[in-house]
Parts: sequence; C-alpha cells; structure tokens
Amino acid sequence: MFNNYKKIRRVALATVGCKVNQYETELLREQFSQAGFRIVPFKEKADLYLINTCTVTEWADQTSIKLIKEAKKRNESCFVVVTGCYAEAKGDELKEKFPWVKLVIKNKDKLRAVQIVTGNGKPSTTRTLISSFYGHSRAFVKIEDGCDEFCAYCKIPYVRGSQVHSRDPDEVLQEVKNLAEGGFKEIVLTGVNLGLYGRDFPSRISLVDLLKKIENLPIEARIRLSSLEPHLIDPELIDLMTTSPRICRHLHLPLQSGDSEILKRMGRKYTPEDYRKLLIKIRRKIPSIAITTDVMVGFPGEKEHHFQNTLRFVEEARFSRLHVFRFSPREGTRAFSMRPWVDEKTKRERSRVLRELGKRLTEEFILRFLGSTLTVLVENRRDSKTGLLCGYTDNYIRVLVEGDESLKNKLVMVKLTKVVDGVARGKVEERGDL
Repeated sequence: MFNNYKKIRRVALATVGCKVNQYETELLREQFSQAGFRIVPFKEKADLYLINTCTVTEWADQTSIKLIKEAKKRNESCFVVVTGCYAEAKGDELKEKFPWVKLVIKNKDKLRAVQIVTGNGKPSTTRTLISSFYGHSRAFVKIEDGCDEFCAYCKIPYVRGSQVHSRDPDEVLQEVKNLAEGGFKEIVLTGVNLGLYGRDFPSRISLVDLLKKIENLPIEARIRLSSLEPHLIDPELIDLMTTSPRICRHLHLPLQSGDSEILKRMGRKYTPEDYRKLLIKIRRKIPSIAITTDVMVGFPGEKEHHFQNTLRFVEEARFSRLHVFRFSPREGTRAFSMRPWVDEKTKRERSRVLRELGKRLTEEFILRFLGSTLTVLVENRRDSKTGLLCGYTDNYIRVLVEGDESLKNKLVMVKLTKVVDGVARGKVEERGDL
C-alpha cells in the first residue's frame, strides 16, 4: 500500500492487450470511482497511473513500457501501479528499471488493486459488477479465466494460470442485464479461453447453457462471442446460432497456420483438415456467417513450402478478416528454444503477402452483401478519414454511413451500396429493433 495514498485524488488507467484485460480495467475503473477517486484520461495529469499490461508479443511488452514512461512524463511525482501479464512475467525487472513504479500487482490480485493501494483490508465478498464501459460502443463481459492448452508459443498459461475459473452464471446474467439496461446494444462475451467456460463447475455448465440463459433475458442487445479455439467448438453452439435472433453471426477461430507440420510443432489441437471440416459444417448451417481468424508467420522451422500451404488454406477458407502477426519468441515457452528461427525480413514479407490476401478476402465477403439491408451498431466515434458515422453489422462488416449524432450507439438498418478500400458504404433506412 501507499502510506500517503490519501494524497491521491486523480487516477488514470490504461490497458494493453486483450478484451479480458479491457474488461478488468473497466472493473478497476468502477472500483476506484466507488472508492471516491476521480477518474481522468490517461493523457491527463494524474496522481496515480495504473497500467494493465500484456506480454503476448514483443510489441505488447514495448507498448507496456512506453505507457510506464509516459506516466512519469505527465507527472514527475506520480505513483505508478503496474499489473497484468507483463508485470506478472517481469515485475522485479520493471521495478529495477523504472524506480517510479511503486507497486507491481500479480494477476491473481489485480482486482484487489483498490484495497492494496489504500490498505483497506480484505475486499468485499460481493463482486463488483460493471454497468458501463468507458469510451466504448460495445461492452465486454469476462466469463472465464485460465487456459490449460499450453501452445508452444504462448506465455498466457504461465502468467494467467492454467487452472480454469468460470464465473457464476447468475453473476454473468446480472452483469449483462446491467449493461444492456445502461444502453449498450452489443455485449461481447470474452475469456482467456472462452470455450473452456464451465468445465470447472461440478455440474459442467457449458457456454451453450449460459447463452441459452442470456437468450431469455428481457434486454435489447445483441451478443457477440470473442475468440474460440476451433477444437472446442460445440456442435450445439452452431445449432443455437442458427436459430438465435440475438447471437451475432460471427465466429473468430484462430488458425495460426494452414500447415499440418507447423500446427503440430505449435502444439495446436487440430489439423488443417479438422479446421476445413469445421468450416464446412458451420457454413452449411449459417451461410451468411463471418469467420475471422489469426494467422502467425515465421514460427520456428517455417519454410517456404509451409508458408505456401498456409497461403493456400487461407485462400480456400475465404475468411472475412485476417489478423496477421509475426512470431515473437517468449522466454519460458517451448518455442523459445526451437530452431531454426525465421529471419525478420522473411517474416515481414510473409506478413505483407498474407495481409494483402486478407484485404482481398474482406472485400469479396462484403461484395456478397451489397444490396442487402443489415443491422448496424453505430459507434460513438466518427471515421477519422471520412468524417462519416461508422459501425459493424452483426456479421462483422465495417460500414460507413452519413447521418447525424442521434444515430450514435444505436442499432440502425443500413442498405449496403458499395465497398471502398475494404469498408462497406451504406444508406440508413431505419432504426432496428431486436
């Protein structure tokens, strides 16, 4: 704790990384606010800066460090608290390198940050439920923590824990209800490994069971699922999505590689053929669904023919959006000691080729829906390049439209008219009702 914490009036928070981190930062924001602190933007001068870090890639590490340095520049006498996965992995090193970091909080204690800072003893036995989501048009709800998959390249099980912890369904339902009643029209369910939800319950409640309960809530909001591992997809989930008026027609299924040898080296639990069969099953039942994915280039041992297999697979799979990233060696993982490493020039070139393919596939997906009228959640910020309102359809097509401020944070019916630079343009027809 800080002995002179009472001097702290203004608290600023920043997040690096995943939706789980973003949810936890929002929870901390509400807890600090309820404890009487004034919350200010991170770019403003504050007495205490809390940085929720990530270590999934080298970029995440560097971004976390950048924020730690920025806090010091904004207020020489500030207190800096660092938590999250990078803090978990490199806490002692951070305190040595940046003496203004006064406190490093482990992930297991992250949600006790207010009590730790103020020294106010044990936290309340009642879990804080968020009712807002600062600066966002959609809200995230974390329903699960922990991952026991131990992919060769991933540090998350080491810094987040390998034991699965699922939130009580009633608690999730209440939080979803609170957010919907607070005006959020889209709520994203997220977790460290979302498909593992409920496996730690004696009654083995599944993600599908939870979604069915959410379906019965008297709310006006749609539900989107964050990333799901392909081998954990329950056939019942696809059946539910086929009939549900509330669950978005969108699944993010990380591929990582389209080559069987590389997938095996990565420790992934499926083959390209397994993934291909899954896509066929999903699209047979939900033809309009968006399938987005992550693809890694430059994993140790990835040769040109391996990369070409990935390229062909991605082309065949017709993903609607690609997130391409270069392999980043993480100390402590199995991949860290794997050889041969792929040189950075090759990784950058492979990344460029895949991104170009991804742009084309996105445009081809959008073209399928030109002339259709779809429900779009209009975001609270305009597109920076065009000044137009922007938002997403339930099947994750980014759309730009003309309109006034009254449409922000609303579900509206939009007719898609054309595609420009990988983004749909549309015309507002009417407001939608779920």
